[in-house]
Amino acid sequence: MIFHSTYPTVLSASLRLSLLVLLIAFGGSLLAQSKADLQALRNELNKKIAYTQKLIKASKADQEVSFEQLRMLKEQIRYRQQLLNSYEKEIRTINSDISTSEQMIVELERKIAVMKEEYAAMIYQAYKNRQNHDELMYIFAASSFNQAFKRFKFLQEYADYRKRQANEIKDTQAKLEERIVSLEADKASKVVLLDEKAAEAASLRDNKQEIEQVIAQLKSEEDKLKKKQQQQEQERQRINAAIRRIIEEELAAEKKKNDGKYELTPAGKIISAEFEKNKGNFPWPVLRGVITSRFGTQPHPTIPGITIENNGIDISTEAGSGVLAVFGGTVTSLFSIPGAGQNVIITHGAYKTVYTGLTDVTFAKGDQIEMGERIGTVLTVNNKSVSHFEIWKMNSKSPSPQNPELWIRRK
Repeated sequence: MIFHSTYPTVLSASLRLSLLVLLIAFGGSLLAQSKADLQALRNELNKKIAYTQKLIKASKADQEVSFEQLRMLKEQIRYRQQLLNSYEKEIRTINSDISTSEQMIVELERKIAVMKEEYAAMIYQAYKNRQNHDELMYIFAASSFNQAFKRFKFLQEYADYRKRQANEIKDTQAKLEERIVSLEADKASKVVLLDEKAAEAASLRDNKQEIEQVIAQLKSEEDKLKKKQQQQEQERQRINAAIRRIIEEELAAEKKKNDGKYELTPAGKIISAEFEKNKGNFPWPVLRGVITSRFGTQPHPTIPGITIENNGIDISTEAGSGVLAVFGGTVTSLFSIPGAGQNVIITHGAYKTVYTGLTDVTFAKGDQIEMGERIGTVLTVNNKSVSHFEIWKMNSKSPSPQNPELWIRRK
């Protein structure tokens, strides 16, 4: 009978198609998530590039090419390179999505054609059976009432299946149309991304040319700049010495309380452990900025024979930016340094954070401060707003500066 031969065959095709649709939906959701992540990264990098450009524009207001401009341009190039990499990843993802969609569309069209052919065969056979009263004969030809009932139920289920098959074809066609629309949208997105990538590549070339011009100008003024940089480095050493002296005075005072020994209280040990546990996850001391001088001893970027000593990091930011505590603790020192504004030291058990170049400090010595609280405002000198930040670890012999970039979050 036709009822026994067609029903299992169509069911098998339906099962295969259902699995195919599930694969499409699952694959599509993963690709959509990946594309959303890449787009979010792209948006964040665009914000960083725009902010860096704003800082570069502000630094040019003093009519003098500066090393800060050079460092910010290098940072901007780094962001632009990351952005280009993001574009390439997103385009690869879309290409993969387009390829998958095209394959799925071909497969869906083939499956739908098969299902329609099988469905047409069922309808035709059912029409012939109704004309010849084969269904009733099929039931009455049963050898027992129980067998007749089973045949009747089978015919009912078969009729229900035909309806489900028709609905499934309709639903699958709708999904196919959605997939085609999605494919066209991906192709349009790819065109836009390729244009944006080309524009970004051009901006990257412009930045590299600008760096070459800045370096050439700095080298052309090398003698004047060398003298100026030597003065600035002497000033930095003076500030470094003042900060170290005050930290060592704090250490000496703590030793004096403990018969010449440096020993943490139980509360201090807990704070130290929490401080260390958050390494690499501290917020920045300013909400937005670009690191324009890194930790440690390093050669000058353009002037031979000049080295830079930095016990912390310098972050160029906007005028009026607030300086924030990176971790909770106690304000243990407040002091002023000529040329460096107000300075604050906050103690966190065996660690101390130092915030240099402030105005409008809002705390007093002995105050408790929480993570993220505003300490003061960054000092602006000659159109440059730079927040200097240090981290020190205390021990019984001598305090040692730490690299803040290893403690704050990567941006």
